[in-house]
Amino acid sequence: MKVLLINPPQLTKYPQPPLGLAMLAAVIDEKGYSVKIVDLAALGASEDAIPQIIQNEKPDIVGVTAMTSTINSAIKVAHKVKESNSNILIILGGAHASILPEETLQKNPEIDIIIRGEGEKTILELVERINQQASDLSSILGLTYKTESGVRSNPSRPAILDLDTLPFPAFHLLPHGKYRLHPPFGRRSPAMPIIVSRGCPYGCIFCSKSVFGNKYRNNGPIYVVDQIRLLIEKFGIKEIKFYDDVFTLDRKWVIAVCAELKNQGIYVPWTCETRVNLVDDELLKTMRAAGCYMIAYGVESGDQEILTQVGKNVTLDQITKAFSLTHKAGISTVGYFMLGAPNETPETIKRTIEFAKRLNPDFVQFSIATPYPGTELSRLATEKGCLPKSWDGYVYADLTSVDSSYFELTTMNGQELREWNRKAYSSFYLRWGYIWKRLKTMTSLGELKTNAIGLRMLLDLVR
Repeated sequence: MKVLLINPPQLTKYPQPPLGLAMLAAVIDEKGYSVKIVDLAALGASEDAIPQIIQNEKPDIVGVTAMTSTINSAIKVAHKVKESNSNILIILGGAHASILPEETLQKNPEIDIIIRGEGEKTILELVERINQQASDLSSILGLTYKTESGVRSNPSRPAILDLDTLPFPAFHLLPHGKYRLHPPFGRRSPAMPIIVSRGCPYGCIFCSKSVFGNKYRNNGPIYVVDQIRLLIEKFGIKEIKFYDDVFTLDRKWVIAVCAELKNQGIYVPWTCETRVNLVDDELLKTMRAAGCYMIAYGVESGDQEILTQVGKNVTLDQITKAFSLTHKAGISTVGYFMLGAPNETPETIKRTIEFAKRLNPDFVQFSIATPYPGTELSRLATEKGCLPKSWDGYVYADLTSVDSSYFELTTMNGQELREWNRKAYSSFYLRWGYIWKRLKTMTSLGELKTNAIGLRMLLDLVR
Protein backbone atom coordinates (compact mmCIF):
# COMPACT_ATOMS: atom_id res chain seq x y z
CA MET A 1 0.00 0.00 0.00
CA LYS A 2 1.54 3.28 -1.16
CA VAL A 3 0.21 6.66 -0.09
CA LEU A 4 1.18 9.92 -1.77
CA LEU A 5 0.28 13.21 -0.08
CA ILE A 6 0.28 16.35 -2.26
CA ASN A 7 0.33 20.02 -1.37
CA PRO A 8 -1.14 21.82 -4.42
CA PRO A 9 0.58 24.68 -6.26
CA GLN A 10 0.10 28.24 -5.07
CA LEU A 11 1.55 31.56 -6.11
CA THR A 12 3.79 32.63 -3.24
CA LYS A 13 7.37 33.69 -2.71
CA TYR A 14 7.19 32.28 0.82
CA PRO A 15 5.98 28.67 0.72
CA GLN A 16 5.26 27.21 4.14
CA PRO A 17 5.60 23.54 5.06
CA PRO A 18 2.29 21.63 4.94
CA LEU A 19 2.35 20.61 8.60
CA GLY A 20 -1.04 18.94 8.31
CA LEU A 21 0.26 16.58 5.61
CA ALA A 22 3.41 16.00 7.65
CA MET A 23 1.27 14.86 10.59
CA LEU A 24 -0.77 12.52 8.39
CA ALA A 25 2.42 11.12 6.89
CA ALA A 26 3.81 10.52 10.37
CA VAL A 27 0.91 8.36 11.56
CA ILE A 28 0.84 6.43 8.26
CA ASP A 29 4.60 5.87 8.38
CA GLU A 30 4.41 4.79 12.04
CA LYS A 31 2.11 1.92 11.03
CA GLY A 32 4.54 0.69 8.39
CA TYR A 33 2.83 1.91 5.23
CA SER A 34 4.79 3.54 2.42
CA VAL A 35 4.14 7.30 2.35
CA LYS A 36 5.65 10.30 0.57
CA ILE A 37 4.91 14.03 0.43
CA VAL A 38 5.14 16.06 -2.75
CA ASP A 39 4.97 19.79 -2.02
CA LEU A 40 4.24 21.40 -5.38
CA ALA A 41 4.00 24.85 -3.77
CA ALA A 42 7.52 24.62 -2.35
CA LEU A 43 8.92 23.10 -5.53
CA GLY A 44 7.36 25.83 -7.67
CA ALA A 45 5.75 23.14 -9.84
CA SER A 46 2.35 23.16 -11.53
CA GLU A 47 -0.34 20.51 -11.91
CA ASP A 48 1.40 19.48 -15.13
CA ALA A 49 4.04 17.73 -13.04
CA ILE A 50 1.47 15.24 -11.74
CA PRO A 51 1.54 12.62 -14.56
CA GLN A 52 5.30 12.10 -14.18
CA ILE A 53 4.99 11.99 -10.39
CA ILE A 54 2.27 9.35 -10.59
CA GLN A 55 4.30 7.33 -13.05
CA ASN A 56 7.34 7.44 -10.74
CA GLU A 57 5.57 6.79 -7.43
CA LYS A 58 2.70 4.50 -8.50
CA PRO A 59 0.55 5.27 -5.44
CA ASP A 60 -2.60 3.41 -4.45
CA ILE A 61 -3.95 6.44 -2.58
CA VAL A 62 -3.40 10.14 -3.19
CA GLY A 63 -4.27 12.65 -0.49
CA VAL A 64 -4.53 16.35 -1.31
CA THR A 65 -4.90 19.25 1.13
CA ALA A 66 -6.44 22.62 0.40
CA MET A 67 -7.27 25.94 1.94
CA THR A 68 -10.07 27.93 0.36
CA SER A 69 -7.60 29.90 -1.76
CA THR A 70 -6.05 26.68 -3.12
CA ILE A 71 -9.14 24.51 -3.55
CA ASN A 72 -9.30 25.07 -7.31
CA SER A 73 -5.63 24.17 -7.60
CA ALA A 74 -6.24 21.02 -5.53
CA ILE A 75 -9.08 19.99 -7.84
CA LYS A 76 -6.78 20.41 -10.84
CA VAL A 77 -4.25 18.16 -9.12
CA ALA A 78 -6.94 15.55 -8.52
CA HIS A 79 -8.03 15.75 -12.15
CA LYS A 80 -4.46 15.13 -13.35
CA VAL A 81 -4.15 12.16 -10.99
CA LYS A 82 -7.33 10.58 -12.32
CA GLU A 83 -6.18 11.18 -15.90
CA SER A 84 -2.94 9.39 -15.08
CA ASN A 85 -4.61 6.44 -13.35
CA SER A 86 -8.36 6.29 -12.78
CA ASN A 87 -7.95 3.50 -10.22
CA ILE A 88 -6.16 5.71 -7.70
CA LEU A 89 -8.31 6.65 -4.72
CA ILE A 90 -8.22 10.41 -4.16
CA ILE A 91 -8.78 11.88 -0.69
CA LEU A 92 -9.21 15.58 -0.04
CA GLY A 93 -8.72 17.24 3.34
CA GLY A 94 -8.06 20.62 4.87
CA ALA A 95 -10.08 23.62 5.98
CA HIS A 96 -12.15 24.15 2.84
CA ALA A 97 -13.21 20.54 2.35
CA SER A 98 -13.97 20.21 6.07
CA ILE A 99 -16.51 23.02 6.00
CA LEU A 100 -18.04 22.27 2.56
CA PRO A 101 -17.66 18.49 2.15
CA GLU A 102 -20.92 17.62 0.38
CA GLU A 103 -20.75 20.55 -2.02
CA THR A 104 -17.12 19.82 -2.83
CA LEU A 105 -17.79 16.14 -3.60
CA GLN A 106 -20.90 16.82 -5.64
CA LYS A 107 -19.19 19.39 -7.85
CA ASN A 108 -15.91 17.53 -8.34
CA PRO A 109 -16.09 13.95 -9.66
CA GLU A 110 -12.31 13.64 -9.34
CA ILE A 111 -12.57 13.47 -5.54
CA ASP A 112 -13.58 10.13 -4.00
CA ILE A 113 -13.45 10.84 -0.26
CA ILE A 114 -13.21 13.86 2.01
CA ILE A 115 -11.69 13.76 5.49
CA ARG A 116 -13.25 16.37 7.75
CA GLY A 117 -11.47 18.01 10.66
CA GLU A 118 -8.42 16.48 12.34
CA GLY A 119 -7.33 13.72 10.03
CA GLU A 120 -4.72 11.61 11.80
CA LYS A 121 -6.99 8.87 13.16
CA THR A 122 -9.38 9.06 10.23
CA ILE A 123 -6.80 8.59 7.49
CA LEU A 124 -5.14 5.73 9.35
CA GLU A 125 -8.44 3.87 9.69
CA LEU A 126 -9.17 4.54 6.03
CA VAL A 127 -5.79 3.30 4.82
CA GLU A 128 -6.10 0.16 6.91
CA ARG A 129 -9.63 -0.48 5.60
CA ILE A 130 -8.51 -0.05 2.00
CA ASN A 131 -5.46 -2.23 2.58
CA GLN A 132 -7.86 -4.95 3.75
CA GLN A 133 -9.89 -4.38 0.54
CA ALA A 134 -12.97 -3.62 2.63
CA SER A 135 -15.61 -1.51 0.92
CA ASP A 136 -17.74 -0.54 3.93
CA LEU A 137 -16.64 2.88 5.19
CA SER A 138 -19.72 3.63 7.27
CA SER A 139 -18.01 3.15 10.63
CA ILE A 140 -15.12 5.56 9.99
CA LEU A 141 -15.84 8.82 11.76
CA GLY A 142 -15.08 12.08 9.98
CA LEU A 143 -15.57 10.79 6.43
CA THR A 144 -17.70 12.17 3.60
CA TYR A 145 -17.77 9.92 0.55
CA LYS A 146 -19.72 8.83 -2.50
CA THR A 147 -22.09 5.88 -2.49
CA GLU A 148 -24.44 4.48 -5.11
CA SER A 149 -27.27 6.47 -3.53
CA GLY A 150 -25.32 9.74 -3.33
CA VAL A 151 -22.97 11.55 -1.00
CA ARG A 152 -22.84 10.32 2.60
CA SER A 153 -21.31 12.00 5.66
CA ASN A 154 -20.44 9.82 8.64
CA PRO A 155 -20.65 11.37 12.12
CA SER A 156 -17.83 13.75 13.01
CA ARG A 157 -14.79 12.48 14.86
CA PRO A 158 -14.23 13.86 18.38
CA ALA A 159 -11.20 16.08 18.86
CA ILE A 160 -7.94 14.35 19.78
CA LEU A 161 -7.54 15.28 23.44
CA ASP A 162 -4.08 13.89 24.17
CA LEU A 163 -1.89 15.37 21.44
CA ASP A 164 1.19 13.67 22.89
CA THR A 165 -0.13 10.35 21.57
CA LEU A 166 0.67 11.62 18.06
CA PRO A 167 4.15 11.26 16.57
CA PHE A 168 6.20 14.26 15.54
CA PRO A 169 5.41 15.51 12.02
CA ALA A 170 7.31 13.68 9.27
CA PHE A 171 9.80 16.51 8.80
CA HIS A 172 12.13 14.17 6.92
CA LEU A 173 9.65 14.00 4.04
CA LEU A 174 9.66 17.77 3.44
CA PRO A 175 11.99 19.73 1.11
CA HIS A 176 13.52 21.84 3.86
CA GLY A 177 15.61 24.10 1.65
CA LYS A 178 12.52 25.36 -0.17
CA TYR A 179 10.76 27.02 2.78
CA ARG A 180 11.06 30.63 3.95
CA LEU A 181 9.16 32.41 6.67
CA HIS A 182 7.35 35.54 5.55
CA PRO A 183 9.13 38.71 6.77
CA PRO A 184 9.44 40.06 9.40
CA PHE A 185 9.78 36.50 10.71
CA GLY A 186 12.72 34.30 9.80
CA ARG A 187 15.71 36.39 10.76
CA ARG A 188 17.76 33.23 10.96
CA SER A 189 17.75 30.58 8.29
CA PRO A 190 16.75 27.81 8.05
CA ALA A 191 13.62 28.37 10.12
CA MET A 192 10.68 26.08 10.72
CA PRO A 193 7.10 26.68 11.89
CA ILE A 194 5.51 24.20 14.27
CA ILE A 195 2.06 23.76 15.80
CA VAL A 196 1.94 22.52 19.39
CA SER A 197 -1.66 23.28 20.32
CA ARG A 198 -5.07 23.02 18.68
CA GLY A 199 -8.39 24.79 18.97
CA CYS A 200 -9.44 28.31 19.92
CA PRO A 201 -12.33 29.14 22.27
CA TYR A 202 -12.84 32.68 21.00
CA GLY A 203 -15.57 33.79 18.60
CA CYS A 204 -14.16 36.21 16.01
CA ILE A 205 -16.61 36.40 13.10
CA PHE A 206 -13.86 36.22 10.45
CA CYS A 207 -12.24 32.99 11.69
CA SER A 208 -13.12 29.46 10.59
CA LYS A 209 -12.45 26.54 12.95
CA SER A 210 -13.36 23.72 10.60
CA VAL A 211 -10.27 21.61 11.36
CA PHE A 212 -9.24 22.10 15.00
CA GLY A 213 -12.51 23.41 16.44
CA ASN A 214 -13.15 25.44 19.60
CA LYS A 215 -11.71 23.09 22.21
CA TYR A 216 -8.18 24.11 23.17
CA ARG A 217 -5.56 21.39 23.70
CA ASN A 218 -1.76 21.42 23.74
CA ASN A 219 1.25 19.14 23.65
CA GLY A 220 3.15 18.64 26.87
CA PRO A 221 6.24 20.84 27.43
CA ILE A 222 8.63 17.90 27.03
CA TYR A 223 6.99 16.92 23.72
CA VAL A 224 7.30 20.52 22.51
CA VAL A 225 10.95 20.91 23.41
CA ASP A 226 11.91 17.44 22.20
CA GLN A 227 10.42 18.37 18.83
CA ILE A 228 12.45 21.58 18.76
CA ARG A 229 15.58 19.64 19.68
CA LEU A 230 14.95 17.25 16.80
CA LEU A 231 14.62 20.13 14.36
CA ILE A 232 17.86 21.70 15.58
CA GLU A 233 19.97 18.56 15.72
CA LYS A 234 18.69 16.67 12.68
CA PHE A 235 17.72 19.45 10.30
CA GLY A 236 19.88 22.36 11.39
CA ILE A 237 16.93 24.63 12.17
CA LYS A 238 18.00 27.98 13.64
CA GLU A 239 14.64 29.63 14.33
CA ILE A 240 11.18 28.42 15.35
CA LYS A 241 7.82 30.02 14.59
CA PHE A 242 4.91 28.80 16.65
CA TYR A 243 1.91 28.82 14.31
CA ASP A 244 -0.59 28.27 17.12
CA ASP A 245 -3.62 30.57 17.04
CA VAL A 246 -3.44 31.53 20.73
CA PHE A 247 0.00 30.51 21.96
CA THR A 248 -0.37 32.06 25.43
CA LEU A 249 -3.92 30.89 26.19
CA ASP A 250 -2.56 28.48 28.82
CA ARG A 251 -0.22 30.69 30.84
CA LYS A 252 1.18 27.92 33.07
CA TRP A 253 1.91 25.79 30.01
CA VAL A 254 3.90 28.58 28.32
CA ILE A 255 5.97 29.06 31.46
CA ALA A 256 6.56 25.29 31.62
CA VAL A 257 7.68 25.21 27.97
CA CYS A 258 10.12 28.06 28.66
CA ALA A 259 11.42 26.20 31.71
CA GLU A 260 11.87 23.00 29.70
CA LEU A 261 13.85 24.87 27.05
CA LYS A 262 16.20 26.01 29.81
CA ASN A 263 16.24 22.55 31.39
CA GLN A 264 17.35 20.96 28.12
CA GLY A 265 19.90 23.70 27.47
CA ILE A 266 18.22 24.90 24.28
CA TYR A 267 18.32 28.51 23.24
CA VAL A 268 16.82 29.15 19.84
CA PRO A 269 15.11 32.35 18.65
CA TRP A 270 11.36 31.92 18.33
CA THR A 271 8.20 33.86 17.59
CA CYS A 272 4.52 33.32 18.22
CA GLU A 273 1.01 34.75 17.75
CA THR A 274 -1.54 35.44 20.45
CA ARG A 275 -4.22 37.78 21.77
CA VAL A 276 -3.61 41.02 23.69
CA ASN A 277 -5.69 39.83 26.66
CA LEU A 278 -3.49 36.78 27.16
CA VAL A 279 -0.17 38.35 28.18
CA ASP A 280 1.22 40.02 31.29
CA ASP A 281 4.54 41.48 32.41
CA GLU A 282 5.89 38.34 34.14
CA LEU A 283 4.89 36.04 31.29
CA LEU A 284 6.48 38.25 28.65
CA LYS A 285 9.76 38.49 30.56
CA THR A 286 9.81 34.69 30.93
CA MET A 287 9.22 34.25 27.20
CA ARG A 288 11.94 36.75 26.32
CA ALA A 289 14.47 34.95 28.52
CA ALA A 290 13.59 31.68 26.75
CA GLY A 291 14.28 33.04 23.25
CA CYS A 292 11.08 34.79 22.14
CA TYR A 293 12.04 37.84 20.09
CA MET A 294 8.73 38.75 18.41
CA ILE A 295 4.99 38.38 19.07
CA ALA A 296 2.23 39.01 16.52
CA TYR A 297 -1.06 40.28 17.91
CA GLY A 298 -4.40 40.30 16.12
CA VAL A 299 -5.48 43.91 16.67
CA GLU A 300 -7.91 44.16 13.74
CA SER A 301 -9.24 47.70 14.32
CA GLY A 302 -8.64 50.97 16.13
CA ASP A 303 -12.37 51.55 16.46
CA GLN A 304 -14.04 50.02 19.52
CA GLU A 305 -17.39 49.51 17.81
CA ILE A 306 -15.76 47.59 14.96
CA LEU A 307 -13.86 45.45 17.48
CA THR A 308 -17.12 44.59 19.20
CA GLN A 309 -18.93 43.83 15.94
CA VAL A 310 -16.26 41.38 14.77
CA GLY A 311 -16.39 39.51 18.09
CA LYS A 312 -12.85 40.34 19.14
CA ASN A 313 -13.89 40.82 22.77
CA VAL A 314 -11.01 43.13 23.68
CA THR A 315 -10.74 46.86 24.32
CA LEU A 316 -8.43 49.51 22.89
CA ASP A 317 -6.95 49.94 26.36
CA GLN A 318 -6.10 46.22 26.55
CA ILE A 319 -4.42 46.43 23.16
CA THR A 320 -2.39 49.47 24.16
CA LYS A 321 -1.28 47.86 27.42
CA ALA A 322 -0.22 44.59 25.73
CA PHE A 323 1.98 46.38 23.19
CA SER A 324 3.52 48.54 25.90
CA LEU A 325 4.33 45.54 28.11
CA THR A 326 5.73 43.58 25.17
CA HIS A 327 8.07 46.39 24.17
CA LYS A 328 9.08 46.85 27.81
CA ALA A 329 10.02 43.15 27.96
CA GLY A 330 12.33 43.63 24.96
CA ILE A 331 10.14 41.71 22.52
CA SER A 332 9.35 43.09 19.06
CA THR A 333 5.73 43.30 17.95
CA VAL A 334 3.67 42.76 14.82
CA GLY A 335 0.19 44.23 14.62
CA TYR A 336 -2.36 42.51 12.38
CA PHE A 337 -5.09 44.90 11.22
CA MET A 338 -8.19 44.17 9.14
CA LEU A 339 -10.01 46.69 6.98
CA GLY A 340 -13.48 46.22 5.49
CA ALA A 341 -15.44 44.63 8.32
CA PRO A 342 -19.22 45.16 8.27
CA ASN A 343 -20.07 48.82 8.92
CA GLU A 344 -16.51 49.92 8.19
CA THR A 345 -16.27 53.51 6.96
CA PRO A 346 -13.43 55.82 5.90
CA GLU A 347 -13.64 57.36 9.37
CA THR A 348 -13.16 54.02 11.18
CA ILE A 349 -10.27 53.17 8.87
CA LYS A 350 -8.61 56.49 9.66
CA ARG A 351 -8.99 55.71 13.37
CA THR A 352 -7.35 52.31 12.80
CA ILE A 353 -4.39 53.84 10.98
CA GLU A 354 -3.85 56.45 13.69
CA PHE A 355 -4.21 53.81 16.39
CA ALA A 356 -1.57 51.69 14.69
CA LYS A 357 0.82 54.63 14.77
CA ARG A 358 0.18 55.23 18.48
CA LEU A 359 0.76 51.57 19.29
CA ASN A 360 4.06 51.84 17.42
CA PRO A 361 4.52 48.13 16.64
CA ASP A 362 7.72 47.15 14.91
CA PHE A 363 5.77 45.82 11.94
CA VAL A 364 2.17 45.88 10.76
CA GLN A 365 0.01 43.97 8.31
CA PHE A 366 -3.12 45.58 6.92
CA SER A 367 -5.45 43.02 5.34
CA ILE A 368 -8.90 43.15 3.82
CA ALA A 369 -11.68 41.25 5.59
CA THR A 370 -12.39 38.03 3.72
CA PRO A 371 -15.56 35.93 4.24
CA TYR A 372 -14.08 32.44 4.52
CA PRO A 373 -16.60 29.59 4.38
CA GLY A 374 -17.94 28.57 7.76
CA THR A 375 -17.50 32.00 9.35
CA GLU A 376 -20.12 34.43 10.59
CA LEU A 377 -18.66 36.91 8.10
CA SER A 378 -19.50 34.48 5.30
CA ARG A 379 -23.05 34.13 6.60
CA LEU A 380 -23.49 37.90 6.58
CA ALA A 381 -22.10 38.11 3.05
CA THR A 382 -24.40 35.31 1.92
CA GLU A 383 -27.42 37.16 3.30
CA LYS A 384 -26.40 40.21 1.29
CA GLY A 385 -25.80 38.10 -1.81
CA CYS A 386 -22.32 39.50 -2.28
CA LEU A 387 -19.82 36.68 -1.79
CA PRO A 388 -16.73 36.75 -4.01
CA LYS A 389 -17.25 34.79 -7.21
CA SER A 390 -14.04 32.75 -7.14
CA TRP A 391 -12.35 30.82 -4.34
CA ASP A 392 -9.01 31.97 -5.76
CA GLY A 393 -9.62 35.44 -4.33
CA TYR A 394 -9.78 34.27 -0.72
CA VAL A 395 -6.30 35.51 0.19
CA TYR A 396 -6.81 38.06 2.93
CA ALA A 397 -3.40 39.72 2.65
CA ASP A 398 -3.31 39.93 -1.15
CA LEU A 399 -4.43 43.31 -2.47
CA THR A 400 -4.68 42.06 -6.03
CA SER A 401 -7.05 39.14 -5.52
CA VAL A 402 -10.01 40.64 -3.68
CA ASP A 403 -13.37 40.51 -5.45
CA SER A 404 -15.06 43.87 -4.94
CA SER A 405 -18.58 42.38 -4.92
CA TYR A 406 -18.18 41.30 -1.28
CA PHE A 407 -17.54 44.77 0.00
CA GLU A 408 -21.10 45.90 -0.49
CA LEU A 409 -21.30 44.99 3.20
CA THR A 410 -19.51 48.28 3.86
CA THR A 411 -19.96 51.79 2.54
CA MET A 412 -16.99 51.17 0.24
CA ASN A 413 -16.37 48.86 -2.68
CA GLY A 414 -13.35 46.63 -3.15
CA GLN A 415 -11.33 49.14 -5.15
CA GLU A 416 -11.80 51.79 -2.48
CA LEU A 417 -10.68 49.35 0.22
CA ARG A 418 -7.60 48.43 -1.74
CA GLU A 419 -6.72 52.11 -1.94
CA TRP A 420 -7.25 52.51 1.80
CA ASN A 421 -5.04 49.49 2.39
CA ARG A 422 -2.23 51.09 0.38
CA LYS A 423 -2.70 54.36 2.25
CA ALA A 424 -2.50 52.49 5.56
CA TYR A 425 0.82 50.88 4.66
CA SER A 426 2.41 54.05 3.34
CA SER A 427 1.09 56.15 6.23
CA PHE A 428 2.54 53.76 8.80
CA TYR A 429 5.85 52.78 7.25
CA LEU A 430 6.89 55.91 5.36
CA ARG A 431 7.42 58.02 8.47
CA TRP A 432 10.84 59.41 9.34
CA GLY A 433 10.31 58.44 12.96
CA TYR A 434 9.60 54.82 12.02
CA ILE A 435 12.48 54.65 9.53
CA TRP A 436 14.89 56.03 12.13
CA LYS A 437 13.62 53.50 14.69
CA ARG A 438 14.31 50.63 12.30
CA LEU A 439 17.82 51.88 11.55
CA LYS A 440 18.62 52.25 15.26
CA THR A 441 17.36 48.82 16.27
CA MET A 442 19.05 46.73 13.59
CA THR A 443 21.67 44.64 15.37
CA SER A 444 22.34 41.77 12.98
CA LEU A 445 22.77 40.90 9.33
CA GLY A 446 19.53 38.90 9.54
CA GLU A 447 17.59 41.98 10.66
CA LEU A 448 19.16 44.05 7.87
CA LYS A 449 18.11 41.45 5.32
CA THR A 450 14.59 41.24 6.76
CA ASN A 451 14.18 45.01 6.64
CA ALA A 452 15.48 45.18 3.06
CA ILE A 453 13.00 42.52 1.95
CA GLY A 454 10.23 44.31 3.83
CA LEU A 455 11.06 47.60 2.09
CA ARG A 456 10.86 45.94 -1.31
CA MET A 457 7.51 44.38 -0.41
CA LEU A 458 6.21 47.74 0.83
CA LEU A 459 7.16 49.50 -2.38
CA ASP A 460 5.36 46.79 -4.36
CA LEU A 461 2.23 47.37 -2.25
CA VAL A 462 2.03 51.15 -2.35
CA ARG A 463 3.12 51.94 -5.89
